[in-house]
Order: sequence, then structure tokens, then C-alpha cells
Amino acid sequence: MAQDMDVCMGCGMLLPSQDPRPADVPRATCPRCGAVGRQKSVGCTITAAASLTANAQLIIGWQEVDRLFAKAEYAAALLVAAVDVEFVLWEHLRCLHPSSPPLKKTQYHEWRAWRCVEKPDRDSVGLGSLVQLAQFFVDSKQLAFDPPLGSSGWALNKARKGIAHDRGYFASLTQLKDPDWPEARIRQVLESTREFCHGNAP
Repeated sequence: MAQDMDVCMGCGMLLPSQDPRPADVPRATCPRCGAVGRQKSVGCTITAAASLTANAQLIIGWQEVDRLFAKAEYAAALLVAAVDVEFVLWEHLRCLHPSSPPLKKTQYHEWRAWRCVEKPDRDSVGLGSLVQLAQFFVDSKQLAFDPPLGSSGWALNKARKGIAHDRGYFASLTQLKDPDWPEARIRQVLESTREFCHGNAP
């Protein structure tokens, strides 16, 4: 719609906006039908664009997971999936205002991860710590995921740690030399991770 234009409620004709105008001045009638009612146009483009940002990042990530899996680059596919899970967990945790956060004396690892989220300091907390912290809040009924993360979070963390600490692990996963990671297992972890990310996108 043209800027500073209203729509006649009687016939739909575009009319120049008369607002703001003094309260004692009546609105001019429509030259086509004589009606005085006007429909205002309001835009909300910025809000819509912002609401799509998180989902768009996840969709791009899963396109890459599919591409890598199709090329039998299993280790790389698992890494991209792990990044997506980390993103989802971080966004949910940073928006959480718990009634009972972890205690340093009794839940030290969760407490340390929670301190990183509060700062916020993403570089000081890994996927395993975020999974553990998220599970603490799920168990204490302060956070809910649908579908739940289940065991795929720990599986992704195991693969990520192995790749980070042992360069040969990347090759063993890609070539399926690791007996714990056959193709069916990798596909299962990726599918459950996809459901988790898409079902719980911020």
C-alpha cells in the first residue's frame, strides 16, 4: 500500500491520510461513495523477519547434515548436528529464569555450566555441559523439551570429543572403522537429533 494512504471502508478507494488532525475537524468524506470510515495500514515486517531467524539457521544446518551424510562424511555430519543441538540448548537456557538454579556444593558441574550461561560465555562451556545442565532443569520440572533430547545428546558429545582429541577418530568415523558407530547408528542419532532441533527451535 502507498505510504500515508488510507482505504475507504465503503468502496476501498485509496485516500490521503488526514491524521493527525484537530479533534473538532470532521474527516472528509470519500469523493467516490461519501463514506467517512477509513482503514489504516500497519506494517510489521521487522517482527516477522526476526521471528524467522532461529529457524532459518537450523534449516541451513540440516541441509548441510543431509549433504554430508549422503557423501558418507559421517564425522562431519555429526559435528554439524552437535552444533545445532548446542545452539538450541544455549538459546533455551539463556532465556531461563529458574526458581532453583544448581547449587555449587551439590551440583557443581551444572552450577559451573550455569555460571557460563549467565555471563554469557559460550566459549567456556561445551555440548556435554549444556546437555547436563539442560537435563538438570528438565528433571527439576523447570524446562521441558518436545521431543526430549534423550540419549542422542550424549552420543553427539562422545563423537565430538573423540574428533576433537584424536584426529584419527575423524577418519575412523568417516570410514566406519569404529564398531560403536555403524551407519545405522549414525543415521539413528542424526534423525533423533533432527527431531529434537526442529521440535524445540527457539
